[in-house]
Amino acid sequence: MGGNMKHDRHIHNLRFLLALAILAPLVVSMTVVSVATVYLGRLSVGELTGMVVQQTVARVAAQMEQLVDIAQDQNKLNLKIMAGRPPRAGDFKRLASVLTPSFEVNHELDSIYYGVEATGEFFALLRETNTTVGLMERVLDSNGQWNQRSYQWDGKDWQFVAQFPWDHYDPRTRKFYQAAKSTRSTAWTPTYEFWKHRPTDRKITGVTYATPVYDDGGRLQGVWGVDLDTLSLCDYLAAIDPQVPGYPFIIEEKDDGSHRVIAHPNRSMVLDEKTGMLFRDANEIHDETLKAFLRRISGRFATYAGHERLRTGLTALADFVPESVAARTRTLKFTDHGTNYISGYFVAGLHNRLLIGMVLDKDEVMGRVNQNAIWFIATFVTVLIASAIGIVWFSRRASRPLVELQREARAMGRLELTPTNPPLSYIREIRDLGSAMAVMKTNLRSFRKYVPADLVGDLVRSGREAMLGGERINATIYFSDIANFTPVAEQLRPEEIVEHLGAYLQAMSDGIAQHGGTVDKFIGDAVMAFWNAPRLNPAHAADACRAALTNQRHLDRLNEQWRVAGKPVFRTRIGLHTGPVVVGNIGSEHRMNYTVIGDTVNLASRLEVLNKHYGTRILISETTLVAAGTAVRARPVDCTNVKGKTATVTVYELLSEAEAETPEQADSRRQTEEAFAHYQRGDHARAAALYRDLLKRWPADGVATVLLKRCEDLAASLPSKPPAPAD
Repeated sequence: MGGNMKHDRHIHNLRFLLALAILAPLVVSMTVVSVATVYLGRLSVGELTGMVVQQTVARVAAQMEQLVDIAQDQNKLNLKIMAGRPPRAGDFKRLASVLTPSFEVNHELDSIYYGVEATGEFFALLRETNTTVGLMERVLDSNGQWNQRSYQWDGKDWQFVAQFPWDHYDPRTRKFYQAAKSTRSTAWTPTYEFWKHRPTDRKITGVTYATPVYDDGGRLQGVWGVDLDTLSLCDYLAAIDPQVPGYPFIIEEKDDGSHRVIAHPNRSMVLDEKTGMLFRDANEIHDETLKAFLRRISGRFATYAGHERLRTGLTALADFVPESVAARTRTLKFTDHGTNYISGYFVAGLHNRLLIGMVLDKDEVMGRVNQNAIWFIATFVTVLIASAIGIVWFSRRASRPLVELQREARAMGRLELTPTNPPLSYIREIRDLGSAMAVMKTNLRSFRKYVPADLVGDLVRSGREAMLGGERINATIYFSDIANFTPVAEQLRPEEIVEHLGAYLQAMSDGIAQHGGTVDKFIGDAVMAFWNAPRLNPAHAADACRAALTNQRHLDRLNEQWRVAGKPVFRTRIGLHTGPVVVGNIGSEHRMNYTVIGDTVNLASRLEVLNKHYGTRILISETTLVAAGTAVRARPVDCTNVKGKTATVTVYELLSEAEAETPEQADSRRQTEEAFAHYQRGDHARAAALYRDLLKRWPADGVATVLLKRCEDLAASLPSKPPAPAD
């Protein structure tokens, strides 16, 4: 009876939802139709075109005005920083350091520079990337020779990068300098090609805001310059969405009356593919529509400036007043290749040399008007159809979160814990259940980081509970440790040690996992891992060797990054041994650890320590080398009594994977094998000669150094004592 009541209640709720699903679309459809009727009745193509054109050109003007303000503010800051003292060569780095924070913030600026009138000496702040700033300076030394050097800002000081031969650059001959000098006041240049201060710099065009610096006697001391490249203007235009078919553009009128497109939303339309520069002539651009527009704009731009008298001044870009755009905007209608266009434009700038415009596809705009009329009729039909299928859609929508939760629960049962968003549902209980399952997955992911993921996955898939016990298998054991870790750690704060060591341990763990190993534990800065468990791996010795080589390469890359960042570097030593172990769950009923135990583990640890004695990075036992077979290359090191072992162990230095062995490594391996063979036969004099030859080629070879000393001692006095066990 209770079950039937519950079932009836569910049916009642479903009917309510179905009723809501029918009523809601009908109400919405009538509302949409009513609003659409009013909206379409008031729609006007002329008003839309005028509004869009005016708004778009106003936005372009506002963006350009913002660029101008940034450049002007930067030059004001430049003058203020001088504090009445014109810069000299000795002040360049100091001034650059003060200007760098402002330069880093104003990403619109391409460079800031200063030229000295008396000598032509020069320095420039250059934007290397979005996050790095460079300094280029040209100064005269005491012998009257030009020195051209580049630096990079590291956040605190300028770091020397390179010295270049003098490229005969003289700022006093450049357009920005001449413009400021001739006007004796701040001036904007026309668009021109910037100087390439380094051979690797790309060519680029732009404008410069130049400010002359005079002393109290009215004598010119130098000129400040701030660059704005035209590609930044292209980026600004590309970011503007006019919301109708069309795009804005900026055209410059040159002294000879010809035109040049200096900004376009699509760079490829106005860039020369060979040089990467903006085309010098508008007729060279790839935009045929813009070419058609320019053919209708003949003569000087000033003739299209309108009846309103524009303000004039010293700048070519600062004369934009968005509030007056509507009054200065003109409309031009034209046809090109059968397509009708509507364009709006206005002329601004010093001597009316700039034209900001926008082009609309009239046919496409009118097509939208026709589509709206069709939409008005189709809306009724669409809403009615939507109402009919709404019940099916809504029922599926309501059940979808429950299906997703069911799928998530099954995945969690398989320990598949990939983060996912909780299912979207308007039912609070379902939404809360999804959030609770997401929290559960987060907790399980955190727990899984403390145990081998493969082990837990196999255990979950088996459906059995973890039990104490182990089995005897043949495995390869990996031990690594950081040499002299304590002195390195003393250079860092505790928080930095954790971060630094975390990056190292992550790289080591990745290398082990990449080659199928299981990380057993971290012992401070040491790492223990093993192969062939929990999953069998016939090639466990070869994979362990590959992991050791991979981790040394990972560490080399990390050390290079740390050196650049001024952080301490690590040197790690690795030992590998293959042999019988007991693997399984070791511990108590309440807490256990999946690990390996046995004499093989101890020997691998001892091999790691032996690296210090021989100056090697990776030592492996003979059993590991035999098990790895032809997959790797190694050279014999010594026959030694390892601490805790009575039998002699032959130790090898792991050099490379077989396919990656270099000719130099092959020569070293073969010569070491020959020397070691003589050493084992008791021909110590011959062995010493071969080890001596090795040291001539590789003076830093620690293995040859140790064995040479031993062979010389044995050759001089026989019999000799066996080598002492290594700690």
